[in-house]
Amino acid sequence: MTQPRRRSAAILTALTTVATTLGLLLSGAPPATAAVSTGHGVGYLSENGFSWIGSYRLDDGSLVFCLEVGKKAPTGHDYQFVDATALGRFAPDDLARLAYISRTAAPSADPTEAAGGQLATWRIAGLDGRSPESYAQRAGASGQAVLDKSSQLLAAADAPSGASRAVTGSVSLTAADDGRMTVTSGLTVDFLATGPTALAPGSHSGTMSLSGAVFDDGKAERTVSNGETLSITTTGTDPTSSIAATVRYNDLPYGSGFTAGHAGDDVQQVLVARPGTASGSATITSTVPSTKKFQPVVSTKTSAATAGAGAAISDELVVSALVDESRDDLLPDWGVYHPSTPPAAGAVPAVDENGMLPIPVVVESSLLGPFSDPIEPAAEPPAGAPVVCTVEVRIETGPGTYRTPDCVLPSSGYFVWVERISPSRTPVEQGGTRILPWQSAFGTASEVTFVAPPPTPETPPAPAAPAAAPVLAETGNAGTGTLLLTAGAALSLGTLLGVGVLWRRRLTMGVRQPTTD
Repeated sequence: MTQPRRRSAAILTALTTVATTLGLLLSGAPPATAAVSTGHGVGYLSENGFSWIGSYRLDDGSLVFCLEVGKKAPTGHDYQFVDATALGRFAPDDLARLAYISRTAAPSADPTEAAGGQLATWRIAGLDGRSPESYAQRAGASGQAVLDKSSQLLAAADAPSGASRAVTGSVSLTAADDGRMTVTSGLTVDFLATGPTALAPGSHSGTMSLSGAVFDDGKAERTVSNGETLSITTTGTDPTSSIAATVRYNDLPYGSGFTAGHAGDDVQQVLVARPGTASGSATITSTVPSTKKFQPVVSTKTSAATAGAGAAISDELVVSALVDESRDDLLPDWGVYHPSTPPAAGAVPAVDENGMLPIPVVVESSLLGPFSDPIEPAAEPPAGAPVVCTVEVRIETGPGTYRTPDCVLPSSGYFVWVERISPSRTPVEQGGTRILPWQSAFGTASEVTFVAPPPTPETPPAPAAPAAAPVLAETGNAGTGTLLLTAGAALSLGTLLGVGVLWRRRLTMGVRQPTTD
């Protein structure tokens, strides 16, 4: 190498360092596109002091292996970095093997491994009509070790988890039965030995970003590992959410891509030692049920405010979802779920445009009574309140007006309906865990029915006892007698007058009247 070239190389190195420093300050600089070979890197120089086996060094610090044995050595030549596929010389599987060597042996600081890597590279790229042993002899006493190392590297490239053609990323969204939504990303590598193979969980770290949802920490982006399953929560206020999840894994040690150096047709092309630069990325978009809970509420009204004993009454149910703008965690609409089996055509309810159905709920209605006194409103029914009957209405079409089955009023008194909704009545796979419980207050005026008692029949007055007639008993003496009254007889004025007349007659009859001849 001439002195001016070395000076220009030093200047280029300084400029590269400055550019790198500025790049760090400016959040990343583009990779270098050219470099100059400064001489031998790591390996062995033969006893003749001329033949070399091992890596060469570039002025940017890179180590390289020669790809065209028999051409001019790299030292002192300017290299333009190109993608290996631009060389147009290698089959896809050989590109994969060379890429594997560029990631494993080319960066080595061990002379035997570096020399073995160079020999393995020539055994793939071409030996120019000579045997591997002849090149290994350049290492002198370490020749056999270099030869063995090259064979080991080639075997490792063709072994499972060795050289690979490509790597791909994946991401999936899953709606769990309990209403949660999870996201999982993965990596699949197309190894020469085994074909496409999913990597073990936790092999690499990447970055995932969400749209329409957030992670448990409330953020829409985080570092993830392949195979890691994470819970996410939908955002927005609609029953369904459009979610997009994107994952990207960078700097992966897979695939057939590697950087090559080209310095002219008569100079060795070189394989540049680089850590893995492959990437695996994926994006998925899906419309899913909102993960937020919703609060069903029911407005009720009995079918009759007054009725007679034996009458049948029912309850009107106006069902809706509570809207509370102060709660971000509450869905201000009726929740939906994705059925595992779509309903038959014409079934009620029918799926919406996203294939969703309203989450079903069961409204349980109980008619309580009779109560003897007017009902006072309260938050809860009194303990031990008598129950006339309990009926149910299954709400399958979401908000609307429904009516309960009838209950028969058994007697007079005050009766009142009470309702409740229990999430446990809805299967988990139909969204049961996204329902908040609800119960009506006790004694709501619109729920009370009064049954009046039957009228009391009138009792007629008892008839008066007949008066007993007095009896005049004879005493045996003329003109005398005794007045006898039966027990309980009362002497009225008329009775006394009658007795007087009778007594006077008796006296008259008992006195002998004078006669005339």
